[in-house]
Amino acid sequence: MTGAASRLGAFKITVADANASQRFYEAAFGMVAGEPIVADGFREHILKTPGQEFALVLYQKDGLEVVRGNSYGPICFYVSDIDAALSRAEAAGGKSTGPVQSFGPVKYVFLETPDGHVVELIERPD
Repeated sequence: MTGAASRLGAFKITVADANASQRFYEAAFGMVAGEPIVADGFREHILKTPGQEFALVLYQKDGLEVVRGNSYGPICFYVSDIDAALSRAEAAGGKSTGPVQSFGPVKYVFLETPDGHVVELIERPD
């Protein structure tokens, strides 16, 4: 491959209400949104974790039914305190799908966002 290497910049997920979804990701995970992109029939809210370049884009399109396909995987967040992170997510409207689990020294738990997207919280030793 010649030239600059590619790098992943963002994941885009479809949501029913970008404003409500933005509030969830801000409250639950401390993400920060820039100015939304608003055009005829759609809007995008671009959220980032402070100090990081990678973005999560919330995409809302008028008249588009939000469904989850069979190739959908969870959005993962690394956290330093899984219990506190889960509590913030639940207070922001998320719903845990089960108890915190362990895989060796790593702890993890899955939750659903208000839009039904699956989020995995992962606490791992440094």
